[in-house]
Amino acid sequence: MRIHPFRPIADGIVFDDIEGFDAHHVNHLAAIGAVYCTEFKADGHRYAGNIIARSFEQAESIAFGRGLGEEVVGRLVETGVY
Repeated sequence: MRIHPFRPIADGIVFDDIEGFDAHHVNHLAAIGAVYCTEFKADGHRYAGNIIARSFEQAESIAFGRGLGEEVVGRLVETGVY
C-alpha cells in the first residue's frame, strides 16, 4: 500500500473526509455527531482518519467501501482548536 507522506491518502484514496476543513467547521460537524474516527494498519504503521456520516452504520459502510481495512473507532467530539 502506498501512503502519501504528508496527506491522508492511501493508494489514491482519501481517508480523512475533514482534510482541509477549518476548525470552526470541523467542530460544527463534530457537535452534531457527524464525524467518525477511523484507523487502519498498513506496512507496520497505524493511520487515523475521519468519515463524515449520518450514523455509525453509515460510517462503517463508507469505511468498508474505501477498501483500506479501516475500522470505525468512535465519534469525534471536538478538535480542541478554535
